[in-house]
Amino acid sequence: MRRLALLIPILLGVWVTAAHAQDDAECPDGRVASITVVRYPVFGGEESRDSASGIERAAIDVADFVHTETKEAFIRRELLFEVGDCADRLRLSESERILRLYRFLEAASVEEEPRPDGDVDVTVTTTDDWSLRLEPRFNFGEGIAFGGVSLAETNFMGRGRTLELAYLIRDGTDDWVFRYVDPQAFTTLWNLELAAIRGKPGWIFLGSIAYPFRGLVGRWAAFQNAFYGEDDFRYFVGDDTEDRLDLRLPTLRRTFGMGGALRTKGAVRGRAARLISYGFVATYFSTEYGTEFLADSIRSIIDSLPAPPDFRTTASLVPIDALRLSAVGGLRVLDYVQQTGVITLRGVEDIPLGGAIDLLAGVAPQWFGTSDSHMLLGLDLYGGSRVWGSWYSILRANGEAWNDLDTGGWRDVLTTAEWNNFWIMNSTFTSEVKASFSAGWRTTVPFQLTLGGPEKIAGYTFDRFPGGLRFAARVESRQNLTRLGRLMDLGSFVNLDVGQMWANGALFGVDSDLRGSVGIGIRFAAPSGSRQAYRLTIGIPFERDLQFRNLVFSFSLDRLLQIEGRQPLDPQVFRSRDPAILDARRYLK
Repeated sequence: MRRLALLIPILLGVWVTAAHAQDDAECPDGRVASITVVRYPVFGGEESRDSASGIERAAIDVADFVHTETKEAFIRRELLFEVGDCADRLRLSESERILRLYRFLEAASVEEEPRPDGDVDVTVTTTDDWSLRLEPRFNFGEGIAFGGVSLAETNFMGRGRTLELAYLIRDGTDDWVFRYVDPQAFTTLWNLELAAIRGKPGWIFLGSIAYPFRGLVGRWAAFQNAFYGEDDFRYFVGDDTEDRLDLRLPTLRRTFGMGGALRTKGAVRGRAARLISYGFVATYFSTEYGTEFLADSIRSIIDSLPAPPDFRTTASLVPIDALRLSAVGGLRVLDYVQQTGVITLRGVEDIPLGGAIDLLAGVAPQWFGTSDSHMLLGLDLYGGSRVWGSWYSILRANGEAWNDLDTGGWRDVLTTAEWNNFWIMNSTFTSEVKASFSAGWRTTVPFQLTLGGPEKIAGYTFDRFPGGLRFAARVESRQNLTRLGRLMDLGSFVNLDVGQMWANGALFGVDSDLRGSVGIGIRFAAPSGSRQAYRLTIGIPFERDLQFRNLVFSFSLDRLLQIEGRQPLDPQVFRSRDPAILDARRYLK
């Protein structure tokens, strides 16, 4: 392990030197002669305040008091060009998109103005979004219960830093959370993240330092992280409304990972950039389970049942101690288009069109001195297209599998796929048709899916119908109702959900038969134009003896369409995914 730690900086140094090789000095579109940065606060400038109503003016005064305007130095550091560089169209458009990835910026634009001598003047304009967020949390479902409170400043000191303090009632336990994220650590472009959680099971610590690919023009990426966690994996048992239970599996995880990747640019197809990446990841991880505690809990449940259960009650969990070397590679042919009203109400979104494939192949031989001997394969897929007009079709999928080198058998096969179709009919109406699939086979890591929840079958609570293979589909119609000045965008929606769960050998898994529900609710974003859209849903299940207590209330945040970042395609599968897969996806895509 020490040799690997010494080898990483040497390799990264070689890669960085190669990545900074000089490009062709010719500039067919001229050079950047000047860069002007124009920044607007949350509700715009003085003109917006002067034309605002009494309530809006009071909100603007409050926003100006509690909000720190984004620093010009932070914005300039995110740009992919400087004065004197070639006015490359891709670098200008990617700089604009990188700025919009920050949730504390409502809008960002990069515009060029040609000069008579052939050079260009560039103007960068940004508008801030709310960055200080006080979020009380509630657990909705069959009743409403307080779930804690979170206070987060996502643009601390105007430098893009996130500082979060939270008290959460999570699965019946009290958690205290501290998190700090700096996307420009020590005034560089390295990302620093530190987190600590104190819960009933114990402590969770996370620390990472990473240099991500800079948009579609970044030439290299690298990371190093460490994780220690004493936590519980939550299993749901049964599906009777009165007797539904959950069990906790004590889990201790230790992970250390490091790696890097290079990216080369191929021929451009139309407007799409063609990129090839290759690199490596070194991962040490160990996992221990409190299987005796789980076995005693299962035994007590079986003894209390009047009849033998019809689900599997034997856990096949295998402790892990492995040191693995993995090779990663990727191919991207992508272009981004701006569109309003896909996920947000009135905010501008960047929709990736084209395709991407990412592969990981790793081996953990026993001669590294660890007990595990296996091979790991991982795959991520993305495809996006504009079918016709404002009809977009998006396909995302990922999967992974272990092969035991001692027995030759495959295990821990996990897969997730989601197909979205969006039709923006006009500035008021948007329709979405979505289908998703998740499953796990021969799992020796903790794994379980459920059918309910606001993103699956909204008429059932998230703990309903546990199993190992799930299919769900949704048809939704969204409408923008009104704009309350600069304060808020307000909309409504109605959706139809259908889905089914299969036990598929999962612990406590059941077969649900075909289930469905209707959901109605409101969506809102504050201030107007924000790309953070919240939704309050009332889910009505298709049940014969429907009563008011069967209605399910949920509150959630709509997720933007992104192929980079840390948002999981399926949060329940994410709990069971291999750390090397997660590191490669998070830091090297």
